[in-house]
Amino acid sequence: MQRTPFTLGYLGTIGLDGSPRVRAVILRRVDPGHDRIMFATDVRSEKVTEIRRVPRVALTVTDDRCGVQVRCEGRAGLVDGPEERAAAWETFAPHSRALYDSPLVPGSPLAAESLCRGHDSTAFERFAWVGIDVDRFDRLDLSASPHTRWVLDRRDGGWNGRRVVP
Repeated sequence: MQRTPFTLGYLGTIGLDGSPRVRAVILRRVDPGHDRIMFATDVRSEKVTEIRRVPRVALTVTDDRCGVQVRCEGRAGLVDGPEERAAAWETFAPHSRALYDSPLVPGSPLAAESLCRGHDSTAFERFAWVGIDVDRFDRLDLSASPHTRWVLDRRDGGWNGRRVVP
């Protein structure tokens, strides 16, 4: 299955033991007006605990067809507003909502008898809507000849960009 460009991202956090952690996340929304990237996860996941402890994160997304990689850095946080969470939840297909049906915590051992999922009315309670307020973009274009790379940093309410060596 081929994904839409820039949908599958790799999120970097600081683990609870201080080690770097990287895992895949599906980007669900980009709000260019607020320089915010959104994704969903289980509220009980380790990444939520890590974000609450150290909100500085990094995210890398790619468009393999175009040869472009974008790295972002910023501050992540959980959206607590019930209306915004509910609106995001409503955009998810049933198979995506079903990911939150399990009473098991992500990463816990899975016994054969617990493979079946039933409808669980608490799925929405397990749904976390996470926003990353981006303050740095690093865009590398490998399709250009020569390769090009731009870095943009948020400063003084605006963006400062510069071309750098790839």
